[in-house]
Amino acid sequence: MKRKSANTNNIKKADLSLLDFLKQSNTVPGKIVFFENIEGLDTSGYFYLQGIALFLIEKGHSTIEVNTTTYELEKGCIFVVFPGQIIHVISISNDIKPLCIACSMDMMNDLMSQVKDSLQLFQHAKQSPFQKRDGEEFEQIKKSFRHIQEKIKVTKDNRYHYQIIKNLVISTAFECLDILTEKCIEPQGSNRKKALLNAFLQKVEEEHREHHSVKHYADELFITPKYLSTVIEEMSGKGAKQWIDEYIALDAKVLLQSTQKDIQEISNELNFIDVGFFGKFFKRMTGMTPKAFREKKE
Repeated sequence: MKRKSANTNNIKKADLSLLDFLKQSNTVPGKIVFFENIEGLDTSGYFYLQGIALFLIEKGHSTIEVNTTTYELEKGCIFVVFPGQIIHVISISNDIKPLCIACSMDMMNDLMSQVKDSLQLFQHAKQSPFQKRDGEEFEQIKKSFRHIQEKIKVTKDNRYHYQIIKNLVISTAFECLDILTEKCIEPQGSNRKKALLNAFLQKVEEEHREHHSVKHYADELFITPKYLSTVIEEMSGKGAKQWIDEYIALDAKVLLQSTQKDIQEISNELNFIDVGFFGKFFKRMTGMTPKAFREKKE
């Protein structure tokens, strides 16, 4: 078992260019890379993912940390990592054999624009990004991955190459999402309320570092803060302010864990009025001071 030592000086950008050196890969340039051999891939340190990656583990074992949560991956695991997440490979076995479909942000945006309620689906999957399957169910998912690999090769001269592969990826992503979100309860409500939930979550994901108030998001969506809070709690089971605070707290934990920025710098980056206010917020959300959280992790 190889264990990786973490270098927390910098968070490295992880996009498709990181995989350019792979020889045993199949690609739709700038959009999709399929690979199953990670030999030579530098997995040390922390990575900020700019894209989406779907993994199947055929053999071996790996311990991976995503946004401060640790996952133990082994044979039969289906695992998805999403844009904006911070990844740290803690350990990886010498016999690891993954199947991976990595998609760029362009591909991700294209995919989301074509999938109804896609943001809501991805939110559910983020809460439970991996499941383990044995036997026939895992073999069926593996066949879908292999089919994409083969189609990338045989359709490379087809003028609709990207469209063919994109739709296969969407189909396979749905297979994976169905497994990952099988225990999630779909929110009940009108299409208008579902659309409002999706729009709110997207804005919070994009703007939570700069904007912490419910009023800001209500103004952006042309509704009152009271109505926004009511609908978000009805549709998701969590209040609008809770969603905002959880996004900010997660960013704070990731920055404390994966960088050497001091607490003042992190407070400024997350747009708190001062470091004292940031400290109170962090303790309310986690039960620990920022300093104690960082020291405990170390």
